Amino acid sequence: MSEGTTEIPKKSADSSAVSSNLESDKVVKDKENINFTEGSVDDFKFYPDNPKNHRHKYRWANKEASKYYDPCEESRQASISCVLRNQKDKSVCQDFFDAYRECSKDFFAKRRQDRREGRKGWGIW
Repeated sequence: MSEGTTEIPKKSADSSAVSSNLESDKVVKDKENINFTEGSVDDFKFYPDNPKNHRHKYRWANKEASKYYDPCEESRQASISCVLRNQKDKSVCQDFFDAYRECSKDFFAKRRQDRREGRKGWGIW
C-alpha cells in the first residue's frame, strides 16, 4: 500500500445481508425467501413487518392528525384475513394476533427508546 491511501475494512457477506434486511422496510411476501431467524437472537421475530425501521418514524410524524398509520400493516392484514377465513373458531388465529401484538410492541418500544435518548422526529411533542 502506498503512504497516502487507507484501506476500508469490508463487511462480511453475512453481516451486510442481515443489516440491509433490517434497514429495509420492504415486506417479503414470498414464502421461500422468508427467514425469521436471520441475525442474532435480538433480531428474531415472528412477523413479516420491520417496525424498528427508521422510515416508520418519518411516516408516523408526517401523517395527518386524523389519519391512522400502522407500521405492522402486513401482520394486521394477516390476522384479519385469518379471522375472515375462520369465523366460527377464532382461536385458530391466535398466532396471527400474537404476531401483530409483538410487532406493535416492538414499534412502540423503539419509539419510547428514541424519545428517551432524545432522538427527534416523532412529531411535535
